[in-house]
Amino acid sequence: MSLLTLEAKLERTEPGTPWGFRMQGGKDFSSPLTIQRVNPGSLAAKCGLQVGDIILKIGNTDTNTLRHKEAQNSILQAGNRLDLLLQR
Repeated sequence: MSLLTLEAKLERTEPGTPWGFRMQGGKDFSSPLTIQRVNPGSLAAKCGLQVGDIILKIGNTDTNTLRHKEAQNSILQAGNRLDLLLQR
């Protein structure tokens, strides 16, 4: 099975609206940042994120050097538009 590279562009109108996914991994865990959970009906679910997708980039930032907390901060700092590059 070949790997797909996908772009997910999530947008929200309110800063308080959750993106609706949980990730695991990071450089400090010696594992790639991976989607662990997608909440049904969330922005992430509507955008097509799936459990097991690997996050290659958050915005313009490569995730292979990010610790988990740094990745979380990158997502928090994205504002109302979150661009993810994923590998499935």
